[in-house]
Amino acid sequence: MTDAKAEQTREWTRAEVEAALRDILADSLGIDGSEATPSAALVRDLGAESIDFLDIGFRIQQTLGVNLQTAEMRTRIMAWSSLILPALTEMVHARYGVAVTADELRGKESGGLSEILAYLQTAKGCDAGPGAAEQLGRELVQRLVKEFSAQGFAVSEADQADMRDLMQTNLSARRLTERTLDLLTVGALVDFICGKLGERLRT
Repeated sequence: MTDAKAEQTREWTRAEVEAALRDILADSLGIDGSEATPSAALVRDLGAESIDFLDIGFRIQQTLGVNLQTAEMRTRIMAWSSLILPALTEMVHARYGVAVTADELRGKESGGLSEILAYLQTAKGCDAGPGAAEQLGRELVQRLVKEFSAQGFAVSEADQADMRDLMQTNLSARRLTERTLDLLTVGALVDFICGKLGERLRT
């Protein structure tokens, strides 16, 4: 049996997964393994770039026998962030019957949902009422959670709350991309891998 095929049937403990991932990240990113703490974000803290995600995914496949499309995940995060304004226009129309285009909102996203709703009230007569910004933020975050869940990742309640708070004051694609990429932590990868190992994960 080749080494690659052996990894497809090998059993792992969570501690072994964590150690293997630390080694993978150290090799791929040229860091000390001790830097790959559970809370460390791949991009913000460990300096991962686009090409690194391909290498990390490949190494995880070869070492742990788990298919993790890290590069695809990064791409989808980037795409999600750029679609926030179109999604918001759909929600505003569905909730309040106000027609607005994403182009009309560009330049206002840096002020977040609060500023956008203030604009809609003045320019479009939108009567959203108290708590509207929070409601819209909650729905946008739920779309993010759904996107992550489709990839096999979970988003903690604390991260969801932080994302909702951010959206109140800043909806720019750049800031949302940065914050969303922060969700790709070492701990999140370990959780994902352990979930995919299934019966091969020993307690």
